[in-house]
Amino acid sequence: MNASGEAVGPLVAYFKIPLNRILVAVDDADLPLGELRLRPSGSSGGHHGLESIEQHVGGRDFARLRIGIGRDPSGARQIAGYVLSSFRGDEQTLVEKVLQTAAEQVECWLASGVGPAMNKFNGMIKA
Repeated sequence: MNASGEAVGPLVAYFKIPLNRILVAVDDADLPLGELRLRPSGSSGGHHGLESIEQHVGGRDFARLRIGIGRDPSGARQIAGYVLSSFRGDEQTLVEKVLQTAAEQVECWLASGVGPAMNKFNGMIKA
């Protein structure tokens, strides 16, 4: 995931895809579990996958859908183990709803653009 740009960059170049027609969905430990945040462009926010894509496509002007996963409750600084672990049983219902809503947000982005998709779906999803 941290080297996502190695796959995205060549596809963008080969198909000559304008950056504003790209949407990248990523997990985000800095957002609480259940929050969706779509933006038309922006910084990587320290997300290594986004950094890689930015580097390989030559810019930041692509949409990014951040899907909140929260932080490890233990407060551990290294989050790789947490990010790769399974969701707890009490989180599973929320995760399913978040993923369904995120898919609907992507469909809205495709059909209507980033503004309507942000206005309709950004925010906290309730279980």
